[in-house]
Amino acid sequence: MRNRTVPVWLKWTIGILCIILLSCFIYSVYLYIDVQQNKTAAYPDVTKNVKRETEISTVRKIEQYHGEKAFYVVYGQTGNNQKKIVFYPYSKKDGKIKVIDRSNIIPEKSIQKDWNAQCGNCELVEITPALINEKGAWEVTFIDESNRYVIDYLSIFDGKQIEQIRLKQMFK
Repeated sequence: MRNRTVPVWLKWTIGILCIILLSCFIYSVYLYIDVQQNKTAAYPDVTKNVKRETEISTVRKIEQYHGEKAFYVVYGQTGNNQKKIVFYPYSKKDGKIKVIDRSNIIPEKSIQKDWNAQCGNCELVEITPALINEKGAWEVTFIDESNRYVIDYLSIFDGKQIEQIRLKQMFK
C-alpha cells in the first residue's frame, strides 16, 4: 500500500476557498441585517411627525408602500379611539399626508372574503393599503389560475376595481 499525501498547494487552495466562502457568508448576513435596520430606521421620526401633524396619538404599526410615490403607511388611533390609516410621504415632493378613517372603509377581511369567492383557484400573496391617484385603495396581490402575478387595486371605500396589472411569467 502506498501512502498518499495531499500536496501542500491543494491544502492552501482549500483553506483559502473556505475562508472566502465564510467571509462571503458573514458579509451577506451583515448586509441583510443592515438593510433591515435601514428600512425601519426612520420609523421613530415618522411616528413623531405623524403624531405632531395629525390627530393620531397612538401608532400601532408602520409599513411601507411604493407606488408612483413612496409612502409610510401608519396605522394608528386618535385620542378618542378612532382608528385611522395615515399615508405619510417619504419626502415633501412625494405629496401630502393623507388620513383615512378606518370606519369609512371596507375592512381587509371583507376584501379577502370577496376575493376568495371570485378567485377560488388563486394563491393570495398579500392585501395592503395603497394610494392610486391620491385615492385610497386596497392592493390585492395574487397568482391567478394561469400562473400570472396579478396586482388588483380596489377602492378602499366601495371595493370597485380601480386598476389591474397582470404579469406573465416568462421563465419556469
